[in-house]
Amino acid sequence: MNTWKTLYIKEIKDNRTLFVLLPLLTVFLELVAVQSFDDGQVAPSPHFLWSLVPYAFLLILPFVLSHSFAQEVKGQTHYLLLSLPVSRTQIFAAKAAAVATLGIVLFALSSAGLIAVLGKLHALAVQHDHPQFRLPPFSGIAVDILVVSGVVYLSAMVVMMGIAGGAAGLKLVVRRFAGLASTAFILGVLYFYLSTIPDVLDLPEIFGTYEITIWSDYDGPDEPIGIDPDSFEVNFMFLAYSIFVGLASMGIGMWLFEKRAEA
Repeated sequence: MNTWKTLYIKEIKDNRTLFVLLPLLTVFLELVAVQSFDDGQVAPSPHFLWSLVPYAFLLILPFVLSHSFAQEVKGQTHYLLLSLPVSRTQIFAAKAAAVATLGIVLFALSSAGLIAVLGKLHALAVQHDHPQFRLPPFSGIAVDILVVSGVVYLSAMVVMMGIAGGAAGLKLVVRRFAGLASTAFILGVLYFYLSTIPDVLDLPEIFGTYEITIWSDYDGPDEPIGIDPDSFEVNFMFLAYSIFVGLASMGIGMWLFEKRAEA
């Protein structure tokens, strides 16, 4: 346990600039979005859209993981790591866990800011209510946003990090055409993942679903929207399958790193 903790903290320290900069930038953008509402305004300022930007930081995480391995090779510190009396799987997993922690922190900050902004929008809509348009309670909207954004964000994060981890392990063991091999691996996993999702979603919903109702002309909790469809379901099978693909891809990288990397 102490070894794992040491490796985990080492990874955070090695990437401390990003681990500090990205959360601070996220907080700054969310504050800009929240402060974009002026007293007495009848329409929101476009600046509230800054609340969506931090979600794009998700795209940085795979590169952070790949960079972590590349820096070890560039600085020749991978020889020291591989010679330590610890499992190479622990070394690999510590890097992935540190980057995943950053991703979860960014998601929490982004979601908190987005919900605050949506709360402002909801209050503004209620304040300048139109006779033909009613809004449901904001608590339900906040939960819906958390569920949808959480499923999408976590699914994308685990798949992208899994692919990055697999490609990083491949690069460490392939002596020739490492770039070509990792590119083929990335495209292959993406093709497999995207092509099999429809079939997976047709399977029994063993992990359950979350139904979201769209509302309009809202006069009470039993007044759904007058469009088709008036609701949609979030199938948690999508998240479970994304986790499976991500962990499987990461497992390939770990296996290569454990069995083939030379100290």
